[in-house]
Amino acid sequence: MNAPDYNPREIDASRPSAARMYHYYLSGEAVFEVDKIFGEHLFQVFPYADVWAHHNRTFLRRAVKFMVAQGIRQFLDIGSGLPTVGNTHEVARAEAPESRVVYVDNDLEAVHRADELLRAQRAMDDTAVIEADLRHPDLILDHPDTRRLIDFDRPLGLLIISVWPFIPDADRPRELMARLRDRLPSGSYVAMSHASMSEVGDELKELATEISAMYAETSDPLTMRDRDDVAALFDGLRLVEPGLAYASDWRTDEPVDPDDQSRAGNLAAVGYKP
Repeated sequence: MNAPDYNPREIDASRPSAARMYHYYLSGEAVFEVDKIFGEHLFQVFPYADVWAHHNRTFLRRAVKFMVAQGIRQFLDIGSGLPTVGNTHEVARAEAPESRVVYVDNDLEAVHRADELLRAQRAMDDTAVIEADLRHPDLILDHPDTRRLIDFDRPLGLLIISVWPFIPDADRPRELMARLRDRLPSGSYVAMSHASMSEVGDELKELATEISAMYAETSDPLTMRDRDDVAALFDGLRLVEPGLAYASDWRTDEPVDPDDQSRAGNLAAVGYKP
């Protein structure tokens, strides 16, 4: 493979990163002190960040189980983040032990931790983790480990869970997604979620600017989008029922809490490529 046309991102302990903060919201573990400081500040502004993150994570699990039920046995998880409970390969293999998974992240801390986890689980034969960036889809799809584990003559499950918010409009996310979609085999599924404050209550909606300003000081500035913008990322795909929904609501068996202040802040769907 030719040398990548982007600079791999080194670990920066001076600023929070999206992967480390997501891990903090899910687990309460701060990788660096700067992550804890940022997290405590964010919880003061948006005290539902942990609930939001868990909705996001449970959507991933339900989406993987749904794909396995449709016969999918190979997964590409872009922006997988730091490993935590219920990783894609664990969820998939609980249903279908022969499942193969390629994890992708541009955060070296996430890549290193995922590699350590997979080696400890002796899962490297059917699982890989690569350092790459969603802004360079061809490098992901043509990576040797992707080619080793993913058969592009068979349908696959593509997961892009809460990654697009960290791709600014200037990087043309719809075009990036179209490039990924066009290279997926027919019969593939795509699960995506996206932070959005366009449908939350007025009190939280007023916080959107403040939250975005906070993330502007991290390694991963945040771009929130409304329902139409998120739906556009699924162009060329057929949304499975219930369509574009709140992540907490998508094919859940759990009762929906109408008082959950984080619920409307995360849109999610699964699309099918004919």
